Amino acid sequence: MKAFPTTLLGAGVTAGLAGCGSMSMPSLPSLPSISLVPPNSERICAGKGIAVELGFPAAGRHDCVMTPYGDVVVSVDHEPALMEGINPSPWFAFKLTADEARPATVTLDYTDYTHRYAPWISGNGRDWAQLPADRVELNDRKTRATLKLDLPKGTTWVAGQPLSPSSDNVEWTRRALRGAGFEEKRYGTSLQDRPLIGFVGGGGIDAIVILTRQHPPETSGQEAYRGFVEQLMTRKDDKAARLRARTRIVLAPMPNPDGVDGGYWRLNGGGMDLNRDWVTQTQPETKSLAAWIMEQVGDRQVVSMMDFHSTDKSVIYAPPLDSPSPAIAFLPVLKAAFDAKLSKPPEWSYAHNPKGGTSKGWALEQLQAPGITVELWDQIPSAEARALGVAAADALIDYFTQ
Repeated sequence: MKAFPTTLLGAGVTAGLAGCGSMSMPSLPSLPSISLVPPNSERICAGKGIAVELGFPAAGRHDCVMTPYGDVVVSVDHEPALMEGINPSPWFAFKLTADEARPATVTLDYTDYTHRYAPWISGNGRDWAQLPADRVELNDRKTRATLKLDLPKGTTWVAGQPLSPSSDNVEWTRRALRGAGFEEKRYGTSLQDRPLIGFVGGGGIDAIVILTRQHPPETSGQEAYRGFVEQLMTRKDDKAARLRARTRIVLAPMPNPDGVDGGYWRLNGGGMDLNRDWVTQTQPETKSLAAWIMEQVGDRQVVSMMDFHSTDKSVIYAPPLDSPSPAIAFLPVLKAAFDAKLSKPPEWSYAHNPKGGTSKGWALEQLQAPGITVELWDQIPSAEARALGVAAADALIDYFTQ
């Protein structure tokens, strides 16, 4: 998701990045304001030849003001929540359009929250480069981050992670499974009437369940999901073939499309953290996904349920090793595989709260499966995130085909 060379950016953005380390900020000239916003854009402020726009999937929840000199302050506003927030994820994503190449200063104002995501920039919304750290200044409380940008003429995208709207991971999964005999299933409809899409394939006596993007901005977890799925489907030895032949594979690549496309921090369109809703199932996303998983699993033994996320470090949340699951012995094998194969193995935490509402808790209670929450560091390089997914798939294949 993040391994994008700066040479793929527009020439103006690339040139600006190349000079970021030493360029001093000149006084901003007075430039005429012109209409730069396409008909489907949502302009939130404009002046001095620059405009700030939303109106695209995964755009943040923002407003903004401008100084008389053309400096921009963008508010980073969270979604309305039904309960007190857990692990705040101050997501931002917006477009800047300039009528001429120019330096610009953009301050992200988080009010009572603190800066989490290192900014990424793009000239086209597809190819991304991380803004160098010396171009980001934080105030003492880390509640305001000031970005020093060199804008080309036209559009520059700024976001907390490279953008991955809801259609992205569904389409990636569709391509990864093409020709493998999987069925694509609309298993439900989100609160805001978006389709909930899953994929299922295989048969046999066992089952595995894999999901990601319950929390909208957590794209490093999505990268690990992709590494896992790719390795599971393309490994060509006899063990991998046997596992695919004997295992029902259930994939949910986008269980929260409203939150993702709405630019929410952590919730769905109903103000609920979906990974705290698996017990009560008050939201259509959780209720329909849980029912679909149960339907697809049937009377098979679920040997693993993995839910890929992101946070401020890489860590695995797992049930205790004495939990009543026939497949619980897989967990120390998985940990050993991570420790042996990864340059920076994740930490492990073992606990179980049957009333916590998490997918991993639901997996143990309802499926007797060793459900785990796989958390990837927000800033982990894409190759390392995928390597963790590959190691998880290899461990699962090797262990359950002994």
